[in-house]
Amino acid sequence: MIALDLDGTTLRHDKSVGARTVNALRAAHRKGIEIVLASGRMTPAMERTAEQLGIDCCIVSYNGAAVCGRGTGGRRRIFHQPLDASIARELFTFARERKYQVNFYHEDVILSEDAPHLMPYVEIYRSRTGSPYRFVSDLNEFLHHAPTKLLMVIAAELRNRVAEELRPRFGPRATMIRTDPEYLEFLDPQVNKGNGVVKLAEHLNIPMNQVMAIGDGENDVPMLQAAGFGVAVANANAECRAAARAITQNDNENDAVAEAIERWVL
Repeated sequence: MIALDLDGTTLRHDKSVGARTVNALRAAHRKGIEIVLASGRMTPAMERTAEQLGIDCCIVSYNGAAVCGRGTGGRRRIFHQPLDASIARELFTFARERKYQVNFYHEDVILSEDAPHLMPYVEIYRSRTGSPYRFVSDLNEFLHHAPTKLLMVIAAELRNRVAEELRPRFGPRATMIRTDPEYLEFLDPQVNKGNGVVKLAEHLNIPMNQVMAIGDGENDVPMLQAAGFGVAVANANAECRAAARAITQNDNENDAVAEAIERWVL
């Protein structure tokens, strides 16, 4: 099995997949290797990449909070571990006091409050992922639900400061991940991409020493550590590179995934 991060790894800056990468993945798939997309994105926002590849991929979405089977099987959920509703309420209260925008993920739709000061941050996220939004006047009306994840989109210069402020308060009760410069994500404390890939591998009866994982960011570290062979692309951050057994010479703009598959799989 090959588990692929999307943004910064498989996808180029324009969110396309290079022809060399498509060909390498299809060649691996023809040899009987499962191709798995593993992203912080919600499941529907990952379908376009599966279509670009032309492969019926399983999907690990929401940074591991959901694991779904193949499209031909109706994308049936194999695993789902949402964030506790009480923690989501605390986080939303904090964010609203600071006037931060919140994505509340429920049933594969993003709920967000409809307010003029929040819309620039909505557009940052929507332009990058194409995710579907449902705008509501008061998100409090939905906070009895346990969200698959919760994400704050805030000014990049504030993100790390807010993360350090919240870590002591929520650290034991939620997994907190910094992904894009404006994103601060919160998940159930048992959730990460590594555990999601392990759940899928168990379902498919594939031993983890037969899994390659490829990534670039902080949220990919558990996946690279869990896999038998973890690969960081050339543009990966320091934490991801330290967790990898191998690093590509190419970056995501130049078919790093294809290089990894050609060198260490095919």
